[in-house]
Amino acid sequence: MQAAEVALGAVSIFAHLRPDEIGRIARRFEGMTLLVGTSCQFLATRDQARLVVVVSGVVDAFVDDPAGAVHFRMRPGDRYGESMLLTGNPQLVRLEARTPSEIAVIDRAGLDQVLAEYPAVALPLAAELASELRARNDQVRQVIELQSAGFTGTQIESAIGRLRRTLALSSAGVRHLSAGGLFRRLVINQGTEPPFWMLVGFVTGLTGARLIVHLIIKYKLERQLFALIAGKDPNPMHIHHFNYGLILVGITGLAALSPYARRSLRLLSLLFGLGCGLVFDEFALFWNLNPDYSQGLSLISAAIAAIALVQLTYFRRFWLALVGRITERIRGE
Repeated sequence: MQAAEVALGAVSIFAHLRPDEIGRIARRFEGMTLLVGTSCQFLATRDQARLVVVVSGVVDAFVDDPAGAVHFRMRPGDRYGESMLLTGNPQLVRLEARTPSEIAVIDRAGLDQVLAEYPAVALPLAAELASELRARNDQVRQVIELQSAGFTGTQIESAIGRLRRTLALSSAGVRHLSAGGLFRRLVINQGTEPPFWMLVGFVTGLTGARLIVHLIIKYKLERQLFALIAGKDPNPMHIHHFNYGLILVGITGLAALSPYARRSLRLLSLLFGLGCGLVFDEFALFWNLNPDYSQGLSLISAAIAAIALVQLTYFRRFWLALVGRITERIRGE
């Protein structure tokens, strides 16, 4: 059930719902297991029509569409069938597992119950159906224009064949995992959203600082505006950008202590990472008081910090499990 909730949470029409609401919706879906090489089939009748969501594995779908037979591959988070349920024009569908797979299916009655309980689902669902209808109408118009132009021969036949193939795929209406669904699956559902935004801010701050300094030196702006090199004055005025980084880190750190900080956790994480990027870009400067922008020590320290953030974002569970196992062994001794 938990895997089905994760898959449904990545579906765009459910992505705006709370986890508890997605959990209740998941209970209305029927789970099915497909072993490698096995298949299931839904006939072209209203009773057999289903909305199918792939929970795990890889599934090949074969659809008998009026515009031509369609074959497409579905992976976790992909779905097919909502337009078929809502329009009342079911098609023969056969699903074949390429790897051990789990799918979740729901019939028209179940979908009606979901829409009745959560009307907010209807808006993104209608938007997707409208987009599909618009694409289909455009493709039909192109076929009619080609035919009415009076072209003959293999060129027109090839063009019409490609358009019919595209029309059939559009008619099938497979919906792949959206960018928002992918972000939810890889980041939000893993509980790593704050370190993810810290990583984004860190890379942005470090890259932006390096790029700006490069442009300053390339176009000789350090001699007129930024005083990056010493001139006649032995102590030229220059505020290094790690100072701005320290200010950002300090402000966001204090703001995070506020009871209202959770409402702005993404922004605070991004700004904290940005400040860290500015600080580590000049790490060597306050480590050995040498204002050389190309010092290897700064880049090495920045790389170590970036690797730590990547581990915290994507491999946190592994390291927590490893630390937990080491702690148990120490206690056991």
